[in-house]
Amino acid sequence: MSKFDYSSIDGHSLQTFIAVLEEGAVTKAAGRIGVSQSAVSHTLDKLRTIFDDPLFIRDGRGITPSARALALREPIEDILNRLHTLSHNGDFDPMRDTLEFTIATNDFPLGLIFPRLRRDLDADGIDARLNFIPAGIPSANLTRTSNCQMLITPAPPNKPDIRHLKLIESKMVCFFDPEVRKAPKTLKEYIACRYVDVRFSATESSQQVLPTSLTSKLSEPAVAVPNFNAVTPFIKGTDLITTQLSVMEHGSLKDLTWAPLPVRTQSRPLFLLWHERYEEDPGHQWMRQRIKETVKSITGT
Repeated sequence: MSKFDYSSIDGHSLQTFIAVLEEGAVTKAAGRIGVSQSAVSHTLDKLRTIFDDPLFIRDGRGITPSARALALREPIEDILNRLHTLSHNGDFDPMRDTLEFTIATNDFPLGLIFPRLRRDLDADGIDARLNFIPAGIPSANLTRTSNCQMLITPAPPNKPDIRHLKLIESKMVCFFDPEVRKAPKTLKEYIACRYVDVRFSATESSQQVLPTSLTSKLSEPAVAVPNFNAVTPFIKGTDLITTQLSVMEHGSLKDLTWAPLPVRTQSRPLFLLWHERYEEDPGHQWMRQRIKETVKSITGT
């Protein structure tokens, strides 16, 4: 049994442990928390001594957590949450207090919401530093670590420690260049269209929110791009279409025209997610409200 002094465990070491556990690789964990790979390895060696366990075992090119590491996750996250609570200050003033947030999002919400928010904050004389993590379809796991305070995603949260706020509800529609073509009016016409898809990875696509009964009938996209900002340049001046949320008329696809799809589809929400550790944080509460107000001012809903 290790006789190491447990009081020497610090919050940074615990944050490093969670990062390694979630990333499954020392290099990725180091990049996520902004330290060197050797610093992460040194911290893991320290924790292995404290817990008298290897914690992570090499497995091919990655690492696999031990049973002890998996069991430690929940209590360590609880400790980090309590440490964060200690920093709460009821006397919050956005004009005085330091505000810094890291937000995981893809380029659509990033371009839609935050340039307007940044301008409004500047006009109010508020110094808030906003950092963004690029993500396709962000995972709620990102909000469980301290390096990401919020994320915006179409995926509804399904974890008890994740809180959420619905920012937008919008339907999938057909965007096109009206100077070149008209919108497809029938399902047959729609299926025959050449289209642009947004593919975040080999398995993640913006088409995932459409019903399988529809996507199974579509051919491969004529063009697949890695983000929403790249869609319009490929559609302008061509007969290509794209199927995206109608709210994008306020942002990434504002230079195109849209029409309803020739099939019935459900509205799709866009959520703001955060970990419960930030639920009562006055600065976090304030920023969530500003984001909500910004979305309302842009969309009118």
